[in-house]
Amino acid sequence: MTEIFLYLPLGVVAGILAGLFGIGGGIIFVPVLLLGFELLDMNRDVLAHLAIGTSLACVVFTGLSSTVAHHKKGAVMWSWVIRMGPFLIGGGLIGGWTADQLPGHILIVILGTFLLLMSFQLFIKNSGHSEGGTIRMPSIPVFGFAGTLTGWISSMMGIAGGALTVPFMTSHGARVRDAIGTASAFGIPTAFAGAVAFVVAGLDHPGRPDWAFGYVYLPALIGIIATSTVSARLGARLAHALDQKLLQRLFATFLAVLSARLIWTSVG
Repeated sequence: MTEIFLYLPLGVVAGILAGLFGIGGGIIFVPVLLLGFELLDMNRDVLAHLAIGTSLACVVFTGLSSTVAHHKKGAVMWSWVIRMGPFLIGGGLIGGWTADQLPGHILIVILGTFLLLMSFQLFIKNSGHSEGGTIRMPSIPVFGFAGTLTGWISSMMGIAGGALTVPFMTSHGARVRDAIGTASAFGIPTAFAGAVAFVVAGLDHPGRPDWAFGYVYLPALIGIIATSTVSARLGARLAHALDQKLLQRLFATFLAVLSARLIWTSVG
């Protein structure tokens, strides 16, 4: 359990990025946890599942902290959260079950490919909706499709889904800062459902390390949330004070490098 201290810096960085971009931190948690678990020489059969399950559990706490900070700034569209939340939960449960059916190395390749696509999306993201306009509330079927798909993908990848929901909201006229704040709230039910699915799926797996609860590794969870819940509030404040164009491109570059390494180590 002394390794908890190794995860404190990860929580700081991921928390700040979570507040800045409404991503919940999972995009950072998963690849870095994979590296950390490799160094700890954990069973490769459960490496990816542990990283994703632990990330989802961390995102619940980081998302709560980030959402509170954005709510204080009036940047959470709660009417959207209420309509989309049930579909995010359903998709999250399905995503956790789907991930449990896939071999670890396949899951890592899918994750690396997904991160690469997200980095391209951030590079070319259209900023035309950044100032917002007339918000067009989607219909329930649209919420259902977007929420289920987002929950499914996010749970499989161990993320909150902000990379998917922020463009969805801005394309319907939401201001980018309101979309980021709302994405933080979206991430809570998504990550909670996914974490529950990963805990249940991993309870009977013989290759789990000590201190693992299902596919959630408790030392990493405790170490990360000890700092990420505080730094997420700082990130949320920065999101309301800084121009994000340069930060967005730097983050996209970081994602591209991480994704390339994940894919290379899995197929090499």
